[in-house]
Amino acid sequence: MKRTYWWLFLVAVAGCGDDAPQTEFGSLKSVERYRDELEAIIVEVNAIEQEVWERAVGSTGRATGQNLAPVYRELKPRLVALIVDLDEIAVPPKLTEMHGEMRSALGLRLEAFDLVITGWATEQQQSYDEAQPLYVDAEKKIAEANALLAAVGEVLLEVDIALAAAEGRTLVG
Repeated sequence: MKRTYWWLFLVAVAGCGDDAPQTEFGSLKSVERYRDELEAIIVEVNAIEQEVWERAVGSTGRATGQNLAPVYRELKPRLVALIVDLDEIAVPPKLTEMHGEMRSALGLRLEAFDLVITGWATEQQQSYDEAQPLYVDAEKKIAEANALLAAVGEVLLEVDIALAAAEGRTLVG
């Protein structure tokens, strides 16, 4: 009789497997939730970038400390809030590296904001020559952030393809 109970227990445990649909990045549900939460952050990051271009760069395609600093100062709390939001997202384990790259990119942008704000203050109090190294460093950080975001975009395309495949659809109609 004891053998029967043991066998029933094994059948019950074996039947408790995870039948949830999977992607190469994790369960469909967890990856979809992550992608949706991340998308909201990406939309806001793009909105901040667009606002910088519209308000500080304009049609000339060139920006100065004078026109960037006040815009960066105003937009900085939004960027900080996005970093906090990003840190609170539950990340599927196979997307941890990409998530870290996204976090690094936002951190680099925040550093660039601070460098330009400090650069403009330095330029006003001292000279452009004293501020210029700060501006150069800010440009490097923005370029590094953009490179990281391009890499993140490539991974997110793979994620979107995997999600579509798991749902039996394609990305193009």
